[in-house]
Amino acid sequence: VAVALHHLLAGRQVLHVALDHPVDRVRDYYDEIFSELAPTEALEDVPRTRQEIERNRRIHVFGPHTFSVERLEQTLQLFEQHAGQHPECLVVDGYDFERGSVEEVEGLKSLAAARGAELWMSARLRKAGSAEPIAAYDGLIDVLLRLKGDGSTVHLQLLKEHGRADGEGVGVDLDPTTLLLKRV
Repeated sequence: VAVALHHLLAGRQVLHVALDHPVDRVRDYYDEIFSELAPTEALEDVPRTRQEIERNRRIHVFGPHTFSVERLEQTLQLFEQHAGQHPECLVVDGYDFERGSVEEVEGLKSLAAARGAELWMSARLRKAGSAEPIAAYDGLIDVLLRLKGDGSTVHLQLLKEHGRADGEGVGVDLDPTTLLLKRV
C-alpha cells in the first residue's frame, strides 16, 4: 500500500489486485495509512488529495484460485476501455509464490511492461526466515524487500536492488500498525 500511495500522491493511476483480502479491508488499509501519512506530507488540501487518490486508485479482488495473467489482462482492458483508466502501477497483493509459476510471473512482468507500468508484488512466506519459494523467481525480481515483525516494530530490509544482492541489506524500522517509519 505504501508503494501505491507514493504513486497516487504523485497523481499516477494504480490498480491494486488483492488475492487474499476483500475490497473493504484493502480500502480501509489505504484510508488508515493515508490518515497517518497526510499530516507528515504538508498537503495543501487533504480532502481534495483523498478524492484524487480515490479517483486514481482501483481495487480489484480475485477469488481463491481465480487469478491468472489472462484474467488480469481482461480486467485491465475493461478499465482502459470503459473507465479510461491506464494504471502506471500494478500492485499484486498476496501472490502465492509457492503455487505460482515462473511463467506466470514472467507474464505479469510482460503485461506491466507492455503498458509502461511498474509491477509490485507481495508474498507471505509460510516458513519463518525461508526465502525458498522466492529463490525460483530470483532472475525475475528487480527489487526484493523483506518485512519482519517482532511485535513492537517491523523491520524493512532491502535484500536486492536491480540485480545487486545486498546480503544484510539496508534496513529501517516501521510502526507495526501503519508500516510508516517508526518515530524514535
